[in-house]
Amino acid sequence: MDRSRKKLPAYIVLSILLIVLGPALLSGVGSRLGAMFAGLFFDDPGGNDGYYTRTLVLELMLENARLREAAMKTALYRELLGYVRLPETRAIVARVLYRTEGLVGGGFVLDRGSRDSVVTGSVCIAAAGLVGIIDSVNDHTCTVLPITLPGVLVSAVCGESGAMGLVSSSSDGRLGMSHVDQAVPPRVGEQVLTSRFGGVYPDGIVIGTVTAVEEGARGLDIALRIEPAVDFRRLGEVLILLPYYSAP
Repeated sequence: MDRSRKKLPAYIVLSILLIVLGPALLSGVGSRLGAMFAGLFFDDPGGNDGYYTRTLVLELMLENARLREAAMKTALYRELLGYVRLPETRAIVARVLYRTEGLVGGGFVLDRGSRDSVVTGSVCIAAAGLVGIIDSVNDHTCTVLPITLPGVLVSAVCGESGAMGLVSSSSDGRLGMSHVDQAVPPRVGEQVLTSRFGGVYPDGIVIGTVTAVEEGARGLDIALRIEPAVDFRRLGEVLILLPYYSAP
């Protein structure tokens, strides 16, 4: 009991010292740790150890960035290939170089050509869906005609109702589907997919979404207005689907 009473003043003094000097001590330790970390990048260039450490860290950061970019591209390509349902089809990646005419008319010039086994009539898709068909091919480039270009016809089917018809674009670039049977009327919001019955496009590639259902020009069928799945104003990277017989 007496010993405890003798230690009490010492405990009180120690507590007061911690209260007064504690923040300063912690601040000093934190500053020291911060200086050591900062020295990893901003230390004297003459120090070999610091230089090699900084170089290694920067190389690892760059490698990490490259791996992340590769992973993102791999995910994108897998998504693109997910639309292809025919086993006899292979694909190559292509980048859009420029568009030949405006935002509605004209085609997209891609950085792939006959040396990459691209042939006229190859189908071109993007992550969101169908882009169009290859119209001309040079050694290192090719031109794809988008489905929003008048004159490009696509045999199509509505995903839920099963209604079939022909997708084409008007002169102002609006996409529509004609010759749809009235017996199976589609609904607004239904997805429109490519149909293999046209003999050109693989089955099941997304074309767009039905935005309106109207009476056909002849009054005996239904016409649909379609919002394209692909944003043709921001088209950057695509896949070109190639038949196996075009392999070198």
